[in-house]
Amino acid sequence: MTRPIPVAPMMVDMVRAGISAQDGAVYSSLDRCPGCGGSVRPYDFRDKRFAKLRDSRGVRDIRVRVKRFRCSACDQLCYAESPFYPGTRHGAPVVELAAALSEQMPPGQVSRTLARLGLLLDRATIRSYARLPLPPIATLRLFGLPVPVSILRLSSDAGSVAVSALDPAALSGVSPSGTMVQQRNQR
Repeated sequence: MTRPIPVAPMMVDMVRAGISAQDGAVYSSLDRCPGCGGSVRPYDFRDKRFAKLRDSRGVRDIRVRVKRFRCSACDQLCYAESPFYPGTRHGAPVVELAAALSEQMPPGQVSRTLARLGLLLDRATIRSYARLPLPPIATLRLFGLPVPVSILRLSSDAGSVAVSALDPAALSGVSPSGTMVQQRNQR
């Protein structure tokens, strides 16, 4: 059995604050159909699980609402720009964190490390996310772990003390992931 990597309490707080801040977020922006470029009209909202989080309130799903649209030209049903990779069941920052950790450790250890951060993902899902053809993931090394910039951005939006200590230039200038992921990958 591999030795567990220690996780700093500040890192736990940072990840939980960022992920929790997404609970109830609404994504409703889409200008054109990603398939044909036609105009879109509102259709409905779909609730999607962003993450499964364990915190002081217990285990809970962090859910977001994503607006769906119908294309006027090709009649395709399409989603608003949102932080999800196609074919995944978790938000892009969670997928990126699992994939980044998978480059350094086996899936079982990634699962245990994520659990210490408050994120619950099973080994099979982690293995699946590690095999995805993701674009390069921008990471910063914090507390001995590669942390995707997308997680840091969530945390900074949530006002995390850990992220406020970082140089803002470290977060800007690094190619973002998240809100444009779904639309960019559908084209």
